[in-house]
Amino acid sequence: MVCDHVQSLGGIDNIDVTNKQLLLYCAIARQKYSTYLEDEKKNRSKVAAGQKRKALSDEVSELKVRRKALQTDAEALSAAADDLSDQAEKLQKLPLVAKANIMRRAARDKAEQLKELNQLIDNKVLELENCP
Repeated sequence: MVCDHVQSLGGIDNIDVTNKQLLLYCAIARQKYSTYLEDEKKNRSKVAAGQKRKALSDEVSELKVRRKALQTDAEALSAAADDLSDQAEKLQKLPLVAKANIMRRAARDKAEQLKELNQLIDNKVLELENCP
């Protein structure tokens, strides 16, 4: 705005420094620039908050998929262990009991991982709810 005003007067030599209109243009230009900078800062802050919220949301979704996979694995291991125990009882074979016990231990480990994952999901959901 200042440059445009200087050009409209025919150059810098034709400017009266005590001209109130020139001083007013300078003040308005600075005010508009400050307002522009504040708006840009607010926009960047909103974008950053939105990106953080999106990242948390994506992480929660990924953790829920992992939870579902762990639940499926634990259930499958428990079912397989039960089947092996039944076979061991019918066929009276001790190695099948050992395999069943191994599967039960693996199922317990998966259950522990599942508990930890549920706690992590709960924490992330809480963080997501508190995100601006």
